Amino acid sequence: MKKLFSLFLLLFFYLHSPAVELMPDSISTVYKNGEFVSQYKTKFRVSSKIVSDVTEYLVDDFHNSPSNLFNWILKGLGLEDKKDAEVIFIIKPSFHDERTGITHGHFDIVVPHFTTFKDVKVDAIVAKKVYKNGDTKVTADIIYSSFLLKNGFGTITVVPQKDNEQLLVTNVRIKFGWFFNIFITKKRYKSIVEWRIKKFTENLKAECERRQKAINPPDNSGL
Repeated sequence: MKKLFSLFLLLFFYLHSPAVELMPDSISTVYKNGEFVSQYKTKFRVSSKIVSDVTEYLVDDFHNSPSNLFNWILKGLGLEDKKDAEVIFIIKPSFHDERTGITHGHFDIVVPHFTTFKDVKVDAIVAKKVYKNGDTKVTADIIYSSFLLKNGFGTITVVPQKDNEQLLVTNVRIKFGWFFNIFITKKRYKSIVEWRIKKFTENLKAECERRQKAINPPDNSGL
C-alpha cells in the first residue's frame, strides 16, 4: 500500500526546541545548517485523564497496531495513493522489540519519474512519560536511518492549564540525508511536511475531545 512521504516524518520527528516560541494555534519553521525545526501550539479543554489515555493509545498503536493510526491520527493527511505526489512511501511490516524498546521499520521510497529506493530502514524509540508537574510527553527518537535522515528527534507535550484546559505543543527537528537534503527545499517542506504537523496535532486534539464528549455529552434538555 502506497503512503505519502509524510507518514514517517509525522510519526517519528517530535523535538522539544526553544528556538521557536509561538502563540497558541500557530505554526512556524526555522531552517538552519541543513536542519528544519518546527513548532505548533494549540489549546483545548479536556481532562488530564483523557490526555493520558489518548497518548497511551498513540504509543500502543505505534508499537502494536500501526495500521490503526490511519483511522484517527493520520486521517486526512493525504496519505492515500495520489497521482501528483512528489514522494511516495511503500510501507512494509515493522517489528517492535519490547526488550530494547526499538521499533524497526522499513519501506521503499518512490520519487516519481526519477527513482525508487528499496528497503530503507529506520529504527526509532517511541515512548511516553508523565512528569510530577502533570506534563505528559511523547518522545520519538530516530536512532538509525539507512538513507532518509541524518537525525530526527522530538516530542509532543501536553501541559495542564486551569479548568481542565490543556496546552498541546508539537516540536519537530529533522536533518535529512544527502538526497533529501537537496530535494526537500524550504518550499517543499511547507507543502509536504509543515501543514501535516499541524493536522497531525489537531487529530490528536480531536480524539481527546471526542472521548471527553462521550463522557460528558452536551445538555440539550433546554432545547
